[in-house]
Amino acid sequence: MFASLLFLLIGPCVVGAEWIPLGDPRLEVRGLPWFGENQHQTMRLPLRLQAALPPAVWNLGLSPSGARIRLRTNSTRLAIRLEYPSPPNMANMHAFGQTGVDLYLDGVYRGSAIAPKDAGPGKVVEHVYFDGLPPAMREVLLYLPLYKAVKVLGVQLDEGATTGAARRFAVAKPVVFYGTSITQGGCASRSGLSYQATLGRQLNIDFVNLGFSGNGKGEPVVAEMTAEIDASLFVLDFAGNNPSVESLREVYDPFLATLRAKHPETPILAVTPIARAKEDERSAGQRGLITQVVRARIAAGDKRLTLVDGLSLLGPHQLDGLVDGGHPNDLGFQWMADGLAPVVAKVLGLPPPVLTNDRAITVTSSAAARDKREAIARFIWGAGGFPVDARPAAVEKNAASPIAGLRHRKAVETMTIRMEAGQENTTHHFVPVRGNGRLVVLQHGHGCTFDDLQAEKSFGLAHAVDRMLGAGYGVLIAYMPHMRPGDCGTVPHGNMFELPVRSGNGLKFFLEPVAVSLNVLKPRYKEVHMAGLSGGGWTTTLYAAIDPAIRTSYPVAGSIPLYLRVGGSVGDHEQYFAEFYRLAGYPDLYVLGATGPGRKQVQILNRRDDCCFGEAQHDARRIGASYDEAYRVYERAVQEAVGKAGEFRLVIDDEAPRHMISAAAVEIMLREMEGVRK
Repeated sequence: MFASLLFLLIGPCVVGAEWIPLGDPRLEVRGLPWFGENQHQTMRLPLRLQAALPPAVWNLGLSPSGARIRLRTNSTRLAIRLEYPSPPNMANMHAFGQTGVDLYLDGVYRGSAIAPKDAGPGKVVEHVYFDGLPPAMREVLLYLPLYKAVKVLGVQLDEGATTGAARRFAVAKPVVFYGTSITQGGCASRSGLSYQATLGRQLNIDFVNLGFSGNGKGEPVVAEMTAEIDASLFVLDFAGNNPSVESLREVYDPFLATLRAKHPETPILAVTPIARAKEDERSAGQRGLITQVVRARIAAGDKRLTLVDGLSLLGPHQLDGLVDGGHPNDLGFQWMADGLAPVVAKVLGLPPPVLTNDRAITVTSSAAARDKREAIARFIWGAGGFPVDARPAAVEKNAASPIAGLRHRKAVETMTIRMEAGQENTTHHFVPVRGNGRLVVLQHGHGCTFDDLQAEKSFGLAHAVDRMLGAGYGVLIAYMPHMRPGDCGTVPHGNMFELPVRSGNGLKFFLEPVAVSLNVLKPRYKEVHMAGLSGGGWTTTLYAAIDPAIRTSYPVAGSIPLYLRVGGSVGDHEQYFAEFYRLAGYPDLYVLGATGPGRKQVQILNRRDDCCFGEAQHDARRIGASYDEAYRVYERAVQEAVGKAGEFRLVIDDEAPRHMISAAAVEIMLREMEGVRK
């Protein structure tokens, strides 16, 4: 009988699976500053302070709001075992929000484990998030409950599954939030939807949640405890739990003083209360007090202190963002995160997020285009921006041709580009027999050779090189990272974003080979144009958006806006790198690639493409429009945004039989480039 009961509680034994306990180095636990000191318990407070802290604060601190478990793994199965002290029991929060453990897989929400109605001590709850997925490295992020103490008994993976560290945060130290029930997460519908969790995903920052429902009162012992944490930023959002303006006055400035004494250079954001459905004199008075205290400190020389008006995050015109007249719902928390994101980004020196649904176009003028290009360059390369001075490690004159059978080449130069984190790539510059003083950059995607003249199913790249050479254009061919002869697919593209870089991020490795090579070649040519296939088309889109020296650009089967993508057309990590596409969505990139004196972008999609962005990859039922109709919608939007500042067109190639640059597409490119010359 005992065996049967055990089976019911924890489920059947899965052959070939392993339960990993918290504290195992394969599971990275974040948001619990005293996790090691507390012997891997999921409480938010240091065990040594139990007697010193107010009992209500201690009890609330047993709920691990903001705590996260992170790892990368190729496991085909993921499950969790939990023990809850009691079932869900809150009136203004759903069971998922109070007790849920949310799974985000590669940044996308995938499910929640929750406490059942009969939860209690000794009852083990097992939840399987997925089983039977194809083995592939995935980023796993588990958010622990907002309002229920829970024991995490283990996380289950395939036995022998590969595990690795989750991706690095944008800043090394966490952002620490101290406050009330709103800070703790009341009343989000899921643990991953508190405003700190949403903000963390928006900016890729670590955080600690020290919100205590009804008990964020700013006591001196809590201030001292908060100051123990080595933070990148402190966010103070406490006021409403103090019964009066005077009680807040007694603790607010001393709380700031305690933080500042231990952290003289750490930024602090002081947030005033958000709107309530029924405003009262106390809330208005507390806003006034916080404003007065903060302004006085700033005037006295505290340049690392910033005042944030809570009404700018959720104001009286946004009361639909409240669930019970005082606590935000998911909409309210989203508004709060969106409002805080640019402030936090500025304080931490991060690129300002542009929160976009990938339909919106934010580049609406030449000045906006200039500013957006600069912001993109800073995002990719850091403060130094676009690598205008970098040079190849080596330039080999009269090099061997990597493409056999070219009829119109005079000579070949091979350039070796060495980058951070031990990354290396090559480009090849083909000099035409009779040159016209103009250069075309031709970028390949996930194929590892341009030598396809005799291939049964050619990508059309060698033909494109020879045809352009014959028309008098110099041609620079470039490869995506680890997609060249002798280095073909040795490192997955998603791994490029895990490499240690001094600044910026892994996108630089996709663009630097072209940028560095053009530093050598631009002085030799009157004009530079660019084309690319597949991932090379994506590279063309991004590079032309950044570098206005690209006169015309021709991405072939390279991208469509994210909202139109389904199935195999989603693309690799670089195509949906969330932090970047919040800064500049695809329509913005198209506008940037087409905007400027004499500039033009002609996007080419193959109707019969057997890989990417063809009619077979379009889901008219889900999108609500046919293949042609859906794509013409964003074409018109981009054309309207570009206006007379440039030119953008979308061509659907009906002649290409598959994923390739067709001969017809090459002729379109040559006609367009000749048209620019005229």
